[in-house]
Amino acid sequence: MNILVDSGLKKKIQIENRKHRRGIYYLWLFEKISFALVIAYIVLFPIYCIVTGNFVSTNMRTGELSYFLVSMLTSTFGAMGLAAVLFIYVLRIRLEHTFIGGRIDEMIEIADDKLFYVFRIKYQTPADKRNIVVIDLNRINNLSYDDKLFEISIDGMMVEKIVKTSADVHKIKISKMAESKIKINDYFTPSLYEVLKSKIN
Repeated sequence: MNILVDSGLKKKIQIENRKHRRGIYYLWLFEKISFALVIAYIVLFPIYCIVTGNFVSTNMRTGELSYFLVSMLTSTFGAMGLAAVLFIYVLRIRLEHTFIGGRIDEMIEIADDKLFYVFRIKYQTPADKRNIVVIDLNRINNLSYDDKLFEISIDGMMVEKIVKTSADVHKIKISKMAESKIKINDYFTPSLYEVLKSKIN
């Protein structure tokens, strides 16, 4: 039995995770407010200088007004502000990937009372390799579900390895299984949680 990723549902769950994980939500909010303030500065500061005459000089030879200082201050502080916003954005994305989004190229298969979860960790696992977790469905000690985060927690016997993409995951030695725990967000079709409930009950 193959269980596939629903890309639309994954994006929706990522947004819901952002809402319910306070640290990420406040960082996202700070990012948006900071971006709005930087844009407001870039637009309004030159207007303020033109209206008030601040930072506007007069060319001694031609008598024309010079806006060089206004332009320099706007571009310098605007660039610094945008760089800070970009830093906050990258930090938020990396934190979000810690919880959801970091796993890509996912595939789940259930066969012979085993769950084979194959994925790659973005920016970590090489393109020619895959992380694989094999879970013994007959030896799951606890299965729980967080409906706010759409997060499945599985406690039981499992083994995790990194293999080449060409490897046959069904030949992984399950004798090396140990008691462990894994969390998987349920953005799959059919629902992974519902499938697991039906398999272990």
